[in-house]
Amino acid sequence: MNAFGTAVIGAGSLGLFTALELARRGEAVVVLDKGVPMREASGVNAGSLGVQNKLLPLVPMTMRALEAWSNAGALVGADVGYRRVGGLRLATSEAEVAQLRKGFEAQRQVGVKLEWLDRADVRQRAPYLSDDIAAATYCDADSIADPLRLAPALVGAARAAGIDLRGNTEVRAIRAEGGGFAIDVDGATVRSQRLLVAAGAWSASLCAQLGLRIPVALDVNIVSVTEPRPALISEVVTHVRGILTLKQVTNGTILIGGGWQGHGDLDSGEKSVTYESSVHNIRLATRMIPSLRHALLVRQWAGFEGVSPDSLPYAGAIPGVSGAYVLACARGGWTLAPELGRLMSALMLGHGTGAELDAFRPERHAHL
Repeated sequence: MNAFGTAVIGAGSLGLFTALELARRGEAVVVLDKGVPMREASGVNAGSLGVQNKLLPLVPMTMRALEAWSNAGALVGADVGYRRVGGLRLATSEAEVAQLRKGFEAQRQVGVKLEWLDRADVRQRAPYLSDDIAAATYCDADSIADPLRLAPALVGAARAAGIDLRGNTEVRAIRAEGGGFAIDVDGATVRSQRLLVAAGAWSASLCAQLGLRIPVALDVNIVSVTEPRPALISEVVTHVRGILTLKQVTNGTILIGGGWQGHGDLDSGEKSVTYESSVHNIRLATRMIPSLRHALLVRQWAGFEGVSPDSLPYAGAIPGVSGAYVLACARGGWTLAPELGRLMSALMLGHGTGAELDAFRPERHAHL
């Protein structure tokens, strides 16, 4: 079958959650991915489901997404390692404390329940943290899940819902044709009434074929993993400058994510962890949690993430092309995916106004 109601380009969490919602509403859906489904950003992140580290326009959506994550087992039919563990957001300098306070007040104004911790409070709640911590905020809603569990669960749920999921299928060309779309892949043409570009860092070149030129920067994020350690970190730990995430998973290993980047190339798909970036990430992690200096590092990996100029998602209709949409470059898209998928599927099928996505219209940065 090569004729569908909707074609989705990109089999990451944003694309697959949207496809799953569409299929469950009765839509015939095909998902095309140039590589292995859930292998890029969605499969190699550090598993944080944070509220405190989200930009303010994304906070209400994040809270709704966390409700979906709490029921993820029913949503995808498998345990994805979801745990509501709470989160600490750290500051060390006076300038960082001021930044933390500003974010604390802004998030409380939109309904996030947060607790302010001074130096003594931090020592009492989390004695494993460094004496360098001048202040922190605590959010009970911050959670974690396991990308390595979500990937097979979401792929399996998609196929069980009747989605034609095609990996290692690169899109060569897209044409608006006959009131729908013709999508050329190796040796075939896939036709659909609607089209969703959800290809992460590769979305810019695909949207350009439909006349939408969106700027997308490339981040090459690094995750480092320690050997299993005795129970130490009971929360998600982040830094107010957005340059660190720390968590300990059920097998005892500690995952370190950071703001320093690896190297990568979209054309070849090659990515690598650099020594310099690793040193910066690990140095900051051990400054926040001194006992990590005694942990052995056992593996690292890097993953591509597409980023818009304002770090907010491109989400909405492609102007001037009826039936074409884009959902990509959501900073924190791993957390937001269930809710963004629900909103996008409703918009594509004409269920509601899509007002929740108005702030993320793709043309806001576009050169049409």
